[in-house]
Amino acid sequence: MNEKIFILGASSDFGLDLLKSILKKKNCTIGLHCFSGRLRLETLLSKIKSKNKIKIFQSNLDSQKRCHTLVKNFLSWSGGVDKFIQLNGNVSKVKVWTKLNQKDFEKDIAINLSSVFYVSQKIFENMKKKGGKIILTSTSSALHGGGESSLAYGISKSGIISLTKALARFGAKNNIVVNAIAPGFINTRFHTKVMQRSKKQLKERLKFIKLSKQGEPEDITKLIMFLLFENNYTTGEVISIDGGDWI
Repeated sequence: MNEKIFILGASSDFGLDLLKSILKKKNCTIGLHCFSGRLRLETLLSKIKSKNKIKIFQSNLDSQKRCHTLVKNFLSWSGGVDKFIQLNGNVSKVKVWTKLNQKDFEKDIAINLSSVFYVSQKIFENMKKKGGKIILTSTSSALHGGGESSLAYGISKSGIISLTKALARFGAKNNIVVNAIAPGFINTRFHTKVMQRSKKQLKERLKFIKLSKQGEPEDITKLIMFLLFENNYTTGEVISIDGGDWI
């Protein structure tokens, strides 16, 4: 069976690690979306020999029309979709949430929630024909209200939780299984480049993690691979991978 897979935000640290595992599978048709990370994807693909059919789809996600066109282009190329993984995201960082301006707030909502909603519309329509798997990405802090310096991010990712549960409910009769992952303190560029945390700040952050260590991208990949290729009964769940951050 040829598995048709579409990854939104494939050039992220999570996306690149996941791709390494998916490329080990045989007979897959894999669509990789990116906005500005095409070189990262091309570099990885040049190092891994794979007989799978692969294509990069570079697109902005700033409107419903562009999101729908992205999916239509993928479906036209692939002939359908069996598995959809959403990994894109954006965070506008301020010291105090009351200082967040309208432009940055709306940007977080647009990238983290609106684009996922629009893409899911077309993915879901196609999956209704024969079922499939959908995995969305929230964040562990969204389960608890979000952080003060990244509240818009937390709010938008809370919306992903609602979307996950709605899609799981709507899709059950068509054998569409939908779940979300909620990563916590994972060792990616998000903390060093985006949140711009110093080594001292990263060390301080670890004090809140019950397992006293930072997670790695492969921890996320292992869960996604299970949900994609082994799980057939768990649906509508939001699974935290945070080392016990909020317990």
